[in-house]
Amino acid sequence: HRDKKRDKEKVKEKEKAKVKERDQDKEERNWNRDKEKERQRDKERNRDKDKEKDQEREKERHKDRERVRDKDRDRDRDKDRGKNKEKEKEKDREAVDQNKEKDDVTKEGEKDREKIKEGDKDRGEKEDKETEKDEKKEKKEQEKERDDKKKKEKRSRTPPRSYSSSRRSRSSSR
Repeated sequence: HRDKKRDKEKVKEKEKAKVKERDQDKEERNWNRDKEKERQRDKERNRDKDKEKDQEREKERHKDRERVRDKDRDRDRDKDRGKNKEKEKEKDREAVDQNKEKDDVTKEGEKDREKIKEGDKDRGEKEDKETEKDEKKEKKEQEKERDDKKKKEKRSRTPPRSYSSSRRSRSSSR
């Protein structure tokens, strides 16, 4: 009878040991599964972080390209402005030269008239007054021509802005 009890107790202990072992195996598998899931989550997080970093790098590259493009555009504009200034200076020089030539021609004409006046004093004062009036008219006309040329040059330097171009420049400055 005691042997049966011992056998039963041994069997119970063996079953308990088996159950304990199964539980330990189960816990170990669960622990391993949890660890694997954690590793997967870490990998996903790292992938997401890498993607974000790549996107940031791409944004920076894009900004750098835009900066370079803007610098090139500004450099080209400066070159164009320099060329335009040179052209304007050249036009101004030509206008000054033309004015000098006109002044020289009018001075020569005045000298000639004075010589004629000296020779023709006998003709009378009426003709002298008429020639003076004519000279004044010529001077006024020459001054008008000069003023008109200056106005035209000023207009040609700064072309009128159209509505769309001023709008464009405003939107680009934003």
